Amino acid sequence: MKSLINSIDDAVTETLSGLSYMYPQLEYQASHKVVLMPDLENRKDKVSIICGGGSGHEPFAAGFVGSGMLTASVAGAIFAAPPSQHISYCIERVSQYSRAGVLVVIPNYTGDCLNFGIAIEKARQTGLKVLEVIVNEDCSIPSEDQGVAGKRGLSGLVFVMKIAGALAERGLSLEDIYETVQNILKNMVTYAVGLTACAIPGQPPMFELAEDEIECGMGVHGEAGYEKIKLGTCNEVIAFILKRICDSLPLVGGDSVAAIVNNFGALSQLEQGIVVHDLTNQLRHMNIKLLRIYSGVLMTSLNSAGIHITLLKLPECHKDLFISCLDDPTDAPQWPGCTYSIPLKNKQIVTRDNVTRNIKQVGIEINSKQQNLLKQCLKSACESIIEKETLINDLDRGCGDGDCGTTLKRLANEILQGLDRYYLSHPSSVFSELAYIAEEEMGGTSGALYCLFFTSVATELASADAEEDWLHIWARALRSGLNCLLKYGKAKPGYRSMVDVINAVCETYENVLHNELIEICVTIKAAAWQACETTKNMVPKVGRASYVKQAQYLQNVDAGAHAVATWISAIIDVIKNIKM
Repeated sequence: MKSLINSIDDAVTETLSGLSYMYPQLEYQASHKVVLMPDLENRKDKVSIICGGGSGHEPFAAGFVGSGMLTASVAGAIFAAPPSQHISYCIERVSQYSRAGVLVVIPNYTGDCLNFGIAIEKARQTGLKVLEVIVNEDCSIPSEDQGVAGKRGLSGLVFVMKIAGALAERGLSLEDIYETVQNILKNMVTYAVGLTACAIPGQPPMFELAEDEIECGMGVHGEAGYEKIKLGTCNEVIAFILKRICDSLPLVGGDSVAAIVNNFGALSQLEQGIVVHDLTNQLRHMNIKLLRIYSGVLMTSLNSAGIHITLLKLPECHKDLFISCLDDPTDAPQWPGCTYSIPLKNKQIVTRDNVTRNIKQVGIEINSKQQNLLKQCLKSACESIIEKETLINDLDRGCGDGDCGTTLKRLANEILQGLDRYYLSHPSSVFSELAYIAEEEMGGTSGALYCLFFTSVATELASADAEEDWLHIWARALRSGLNCLLKYGKAKPGYRSMVDVINAVCETYENVLHNELIEICVTIKAAAWQACETTKNMVPKVGRASYVKQAQYLQNVDAGAHAVATWISAIIDVIKNIKM
């Protein structure tokens, strides 16, 4: 798989070096891959918190070094525990100025436990005060199926580091911090689902995963999980995860929790926000009080796409302490919390504003047969766009963002849903409604263009004379819509866009106005598809395609032009087959 590295042997050293450039107050000891917080000499009476493990999990653990979290971190090679001598160096450095003791936070993986254990025993031999906690909150593997290694340490490590670091900053003793961390471990679980396997740079993916499957119970080293299930909606996946978590903790209505949504590294931020949305709403529906939620790229698995969800149960006896520690400030650069993470008192959550729109019946009025024709034209146009969704998306791929068909489908679906409530007796009102739908449902450039087009058509229809021939009224309305696009959209005929088809239709329509209706329809339809075909040989000058210079992406017709030709053809076919 492709990756941006120089050498696999230098990858860890270089990424930690990059971190030190971004946050120059952190001290980076390259020879031992240790990152230390600044001003260690001022921590004479404070416990030191250290953590670490294999690399490939960035920003864990170096990104959490700073006042209020880790005193220092130590990194191993990719997916490999750090050598014990490097851990020993880390313990010695943080103990140089403080004799309050060291709490070592260890992810429960065999290599980490062994190497950290060696360093801890050596430190104790020299008289240093060291306690260790092994984080093992993974709840994906049933107890009867667990091996002697036990449960893995996952993104719950971040909760441990934050709370322990806050207590150390407050000056609590090593024993008190250790006891609090034990209480955290008793009340915390993590469950993970993966959408893709990861790959160490230069190697293939760790395992195969079908396009319609997700891996449940993945760790952070690319290993396969406990089971595979079919991919569902985000809401369904979160419900599955919560069922496992609630059974493990256990959680019941009335309980309070804090949550972490951790990105494996390759999940988009759009998806991560949806995960937070669904998790929050499902907990609310379960009457579980979500007092804090943190989300981000925290403990990754290289280039894998997936999420960990960690829930920390907040029993009444520990709730205030846990929450206050989570809210305490920290200088650690990658902690996802901030002052905005703390809820405002009495804040009301508005899920959707209720906007009342008043579409007036304006302009000329049409009879029932004409209303039926208008309705059938809209219906046919929308259905044809929905049918062509995949094709239009394919045309948009490479020279656009591959969603033109899907965007138009949203418009078409919304129009179809409202067909029975439009004021079909007043065409101007119908097109005002279409303009609103285009702006609301499509968004972006396409939504704005269709909104402008429909708005201008509505304006022209509103001022039309009821005594005038309808063929002339519609010709002027289309021309008005085109002129509006030319004015605001920057596209001109020949620029490879939807304008090419609309312009050809307008010119053709105006030239054959005095012909028979059937002949007009046949001529306009042919002109629309001919104009669409000519876009294949045009150099794009507007839209995203104008930035594309690779010829292989510009060999097909323009997606927007094809869409216009599609719905115009559908309308023409209806007009030819319905008797006025």
